[in-house]
Amino acid sequence: MKTERMMTGRGLQGFAWVLTTLAMALTSTGCGDECVDEFDCREQGTAPAGQRYTCAEKRCELRSISTPDADTETDAGTSTDAGTSTDAGTGSDAGTTTDAGTETDAGTETDAGTEPDAGTTTDAGTETDAGTETDAGTDTDAGSDPCEVATYDPKLGTLQLQAGFVAGEAASLPAAAGPVGVTPGPTYSLYTVVSDGYSGPHALYSLGTWPQVSLGAAPLFDVAAPADRGPSASLFLSPFVETDGQRVLTGYTKSGAGFPGTVGVYDIAVPASSTYVSAPSNFSAGVVPGAFLINGGGLDTVSAGLAVYALKTDSSPFTALKVGTLPPETGGSGFTAVATNGVAMLGYFSDDTYLNEGRAVGPAAITEALRSGTPFNVADAPALDVGSNFIAASGHGEGVSVLRGDYVPPDYNFAGTDVSRFAFTVTEAGATVTVGARQPVLVYADQCTRVTGMTAIGSDLLVGVDDKNGERLVRIQQAPQLR
Repeated sequence: MKTERMMTGRGLQGFAWVLTTLAMALTSTGCGDECVDEFDCREQGTAPAGQRYTCAEKRCELRSISTPDADTETDAGTSTDAGTSTDAGTGSDAGTTTDAGTETDAGTETDAGTEPDAGTTTDAGTETDAGTETDAGTDTDAGSDPCEVATYDPKLGTLQLQAGFVAGEAASLPAAAGPVGVTPGPTYSLYTVVSDGYSGPHALYSLGTWPQVSLGAAPLFDVAAPADRGPSASLFLSPFVETDGQRVLTGYTKSGAGFPGTVGVYDIAVPASSTYVSAPSNFSAGVVPGAFLINGGGLDTVSAGLAVYALKTDSSPFTALKVGTLPPETGGSGFTAVATNGVAMLGYFSDDTYLNEGRAVGPAAITEALRSGTPFNVADAPALDVGSNFIAASGHGEGVSVLRGDYVPPDYNFAGTDVSRFAFTVTEAGATVTVGARQPVLVYADQCTRVTGMTAIGSDLLVGVDDKNGERLVRIQQAPQLR
């Protein structure tokens, strides 16, 4: 899976909601392989000044960054132009130290054409020359930041709501909040993970009841298993919080062969019954009747590489099994999103297309796999024609919504284009699924307001939105005639 971490609270730099940084790929490359592309090298940390990490022959390597100026950093040959730092002979030109009036005369130490020459580091009178990274002499062209002068809707900022959808309630998201999960309802209780960097602590908190959103006074559950706590631990929190109304599922991974990891299951009614289960490469999860689905590299004692696993919660103790086989072109974990009609969009990162892909698996196939223990083939299910990369997905009524966009050079930061919905029609007792055409829900007018994550709230979509006016949650509903 290639993604940025999301739903990042301001106190949580480097943590996310679905999306702002598991930017490492949870891939099936060999034990000695570090990467498949440069995103996988982000766990190496910040590169030294003037360098960046790249992926070369499945290893993370440092490479120099060239200066992208229209000239070169020191123009017209060298930093001391037209010969030497003392022009036309010696440091005291034409007779005296301060010739013809001043110390910095034509011919003295700072001659016309010497170090601060036209075309040098401080060219044409300003540090940012016409043609350099910041044009026309200012940080932002034409004298202003377009995001400072843009018009912002109180709920959606500069995002444009499309026909067929309405914006419902909105609530500010606490600065420390990470991924958000919502109980099935009809009363919607919210949960989030709060993390203090990679070493923690990492804890599950209540976020109140929608739309009265507030961070609980005390943590409910330590997301990290006892063996993974402490200042020496370095954890990559998975970008999900999933709940079936009785339990809350969270997860994380660590560096190492196969990306070892753990999911935590918090028991809402009996916290003492909460538990941890080994889950390498866990990246996404969803809820189906009687089980959590987990897209990852294994679960408990079941280890079959990248696949879809289930943690069955309808019996005690919980049992784990593989329920879905991912296509052979799978190169990394993908997204999981479950619609209200039981269809699960199960995803993977494709080594053929270098994109995240999604397939719509019917409820009959999932139920049978849970009953028999025989996995279904994800490739047999119809594909979503997303038309681009996507980095987040959520159930949205009888369908799913995805956040489309891609990583854009030269910095390869994610640039969103839209949130789009795909409706699922189920026939033949859940055995057949038809995927509808893509329907835009929210469209980016610019990058001034961004979507930081998505999760289902009943049959609606709860979207995390962030811009200069702060981070907030907005409930997106289908127009009544489309329900």
